[in-house]
Amino acid sequence: MKRLVGRVKNETRWMTYSVDIQHNIWYNNKMKYKPYTLQDVRDASKQNKFNVISTFAGGGGSSTGYRLAGGKILCMNEFVEEAQNTYRENYPDTPILTGDIKGLSGKDFLDIAGLDVGELDILDGSPPCSTFSVAGKLSQSSGGKHSDGWGQTKKYSDGKMVENIEDLFFEFLRIADEIRPKVIIAENVAGLTIGEAKQYFNKIQNTFDQIGYDVCAKVLDSRYFGVSQTRTRVFFVGVRSDVTSKVGLTFMNIGSVFPENNDYVIPLEDALIDLKYDKEEIDMLTERFLGTKYWQDTGAKMPQFPDRVLNGDDFNERGSHFNLKRVSLKQPAPTITAMGSGITNAGSFHWSEPRKLTIGELMRIQSLPDDFILTGKWNQRAERIGRMVPPLMLKAIASSVYEKVIGVYNNG
Repeated sequence: MKRLVGRVKNETRWMTYSVDIQHNIWYNNKMKYKPYTLQDVRDASKQNKFNVISTFAGGGGSSTGYRLAGGKILCMNEFVEEAQNTYRENYPDTPILTGDIKGLSGKDFLDIAGLDVGELDILDGSPPCSTFSVAGKLSQSSGGKHSDGWGQTKKYSDGKMVENIEDLFFEFLRIADEIRPKVIIAENVAGLTIGEAKQYFNKIQNTFDQIGYDVCAKVLDSRYFGVSQTRTRVFFVGVRSDVTSKVGLTFMNIGSVFPENNDYVIPLEDALIDLKYDKEEIDMLTERFLGTKYWQDTGAKMPQFPDRVLNGDDFNERGSHFNLKRVSLKQPAPTITAMGSGITNAGSFHWSEPRKLTIGELMRIQSLPDDFILTGKWNQRAERIGRMVPPLMLKAIASSVYEKVIGVYNNG
């Protein structure tokens, strides 16, 4: 991708700009990030435009997005205890099914939601598929193929929750078949669409078809939806076949339900405006990061206040630490991941200081409400943020699906 960088005069000061030629995106303060609170989320949800059941809900990132779009979360399912705690702190009125989805039925969800089969508007889910993540660990035993991780277990930061993840997407679709929602929205890593993972991707799409849903999968980048973060994820939107025909769509144009990209992105300096800091947290992060090889061998060589995001392998003699990144205030942050957010792990670190990003900085980068409550130890809170769907991204998707499908069907 070609990029043009320069300066333009803006009244009495010079302003750095960068043009992404492929998408004609200007990093030039065209839109300021607007911090918001949980009260804003509650007020938006009172519109009660549509209802949602959320699975693999984590700490509530996607649920926050649905609420911002005017939706009501009828119930949710989450397996990890600390994620459940975070969700309860922010949305105490939402019923939680705490069991493994493999042991649940569609009836379990419908009974709590008070709905019959076919009445639910949206079934949401982000089944974990870290095996296919670009950032995921590859086995070295057979050349580092993504398929080496298929069928293996996943361990979460609380140290207790371990589960097989290979078939979770199909457990999600089993629940969908039993509930028969009007629309299914699922999110996953973009690596699912490339290379050897495509056989898994194709099996998912075929399963949508087998249970009677017209589906489109599209890779979206959160930076084009008001989030100051470059985060590519694949989203599946499946529309029940009878709904498709009633709202004037066909299986050929289901992709039209996705939102259009914004023609601007928000630089990090705008997303962090008026952010409050905790000196003790900064001191702790600095002390811990200074003692790592990531800083000593690579980070210390990376210039302060860069005009673009810097990659560690460009500053390491051995080409190591490729996943260590120094953020730039002039661009959106790189992808915030569950592992890369850790105190001493490789991942994104501060634009001028020798430390990882604070919880407050990570929350803004992930577009969470400023007063969103995260439970657990520091690493658990950071991991929770890294696993979330950015709420503003999900808000854009949900709003578009409501406008083009749910609203048309329910009011038709």
